[in-house]
Amino acid sequence: MKKLLITLSIVVSGLLGQAQQVPLLSHYYYNKFVWNPALAGVQKYSQAYLIYRNQWNQIPGAPVTKALTIDGPLRSKNVGLGASMYQDNAGIFNRTGGMISYAYGINFSEDSKLRLGMGLGFIDNRLNMTDMIIKHPDDPLLQVSNNNKTGFDANFGLNYNYKDLNIGVSIPQVLALDIKYDQPTSASTQDVVYRSVRHFQINASYVLRAMEDKLKIEPTAFVRITPNTPGVQYDISAIASYRDFIWGGVMYRSNYALALLAGTRINKQFVLGYAYDLPVNAYKTYMRGAHEVILGFQFGGSAADDDEMKKRLKGIDDRLDNDKTRIDDLDSRLKTNSDDIDQLKKDTKNNTDVNTRQDDDINLFKRMFEEFKSKVGKGSVEVGDVYEFQNVNFATNSYELSAESVTEINELVALMKENTALKIEVSGHTDDRGTPEYNQRLSERRSKAVIDYMVSKGLSRDRLKVANYGESKPIKSDDIAANRRVEFKVLEK
Repeated sequence: MKKLLITLSIVVSGLLGQAQQVPLLSHYYYNKFVWNPALAGVQKYSQAYLIYRNQWNQIPGAPVTKALTIDGPLRSKNVGLGASMYQDNAGIFNRTGGMISYAYGINFSEDSKLRLGMGLGFIDNRLNMTDMIIKHPDDPLLQVSNNNKTGFDANFGLNYNYKDLNIGVSIPQVLALDIKYDQPTSASTQDVVYRSVRHFQINASYVLRAMEDKLKIEPTAFVRITPNTPGVQYDISAIASYRDFIWGGVMYRSNYALALLAGTRINKQFVLGYAYDLPVNAYKTYMRGAHEVILGFQFGGSAADDDEMKKRLKGIDDRLDNDKTRIDDLDSRLKTNSDDIDQLKKDTKNNTDVNTRQDDDINLFKRMFEEFKSKVGKGSVEVGDVYEFQNVNFATNSYELSAESVTEINELVALMKENTALKIEVSGHTDDRGTPEYNQRLSERRSKAVIDYMVSKGLSRDRLKVANYGESKPIKSDDIAANRRVEFKVLEK
């Protein structure tokens, strides 16, 4: 029986040396950089992982894999760096590899992103003859003069992400360099060559979200291809996670095993995961199971912090506007509670000022519009002239047109119907509260609201152009409301 196990160990080791030379791991679903250099630094934090896998633990000389990876983003959000080391022992074969990886991202849009990655490193092969039971030690094929050989290695990968869909391809050992072991000079012997095989790995996954993103389920398909060998293998898995603090799932690996996986986060930054392979093929009696453990540390922020930050930032522009409005309102109340009679006088004066200012705005627009109308009639209006609507204003965080706004826009619509050659640009502006990105979106909605209304009144959309300036063109630094405005500019006359 002992001889049978030893023989089986050598056969298994030989198969590993010729075909599946890349370490077989189960935790690639969590530490994605371990299989694809394009995913170095894809997250917003740096991370380091230790992986230990003991495969077919009941067979002497069965594969044992140890790996260390570390990766993270540079200050530029499109660049990531990573490094990895692994040691793979299988029978008499002892392989050690190391690699430095670089990844670069191309953002087609906020939802569509492509990453390219490349790794350069080395592979060190060692033959451990001391563990062999040799019946004919003088066999010339065993007279290897140097049991240790080192060669270059390179990996290539790309990854495409669209919203929650992710597709990746990696090519380990892309150079497929051979490592030659010198034999004693003899006409009857040839040099022993360790032939590196180019591998192809393809991954596709999709994230299903529920419970306001607290629950995520990620089904994944992973295919490994080793040309010129019967080396096509695939994994099908589904991993469920809750708040990214605890996760578990199941994986089927073709012609091999059913794997159970689980993990948890400790103190937000430490990660502990475990996978157990339960063989389901014809050799399950001999293989027994395989154990794999992953221990990780995330620094410079963590996945939990990242998701939590997204939730906190969601709708932050609205809350800032609302908070400022409440603060202004509270301040106003505190200043006006001293004397009811004085407050009544102030309110009366304020109301009078408001009414007067509104009347002034209406009269100003009438005078401005009559002047514009006169110029159009005389043909003296100039391309590039800018006119501001006086009552097309908006409340904070709003892009709905008021009744006063409609009155002014109707006058402009009537004029444009009389002058069919007239084309204008409608531009929206906001105050500087909130982020520039949010203000830009708000200004787009405000100018679009005016355009849509004018089209609904019978104007062709071809005569109207939208421009949006957000908070970039304030007209009064001490009057926030005045900056929330809509203007129109003459493009053709």
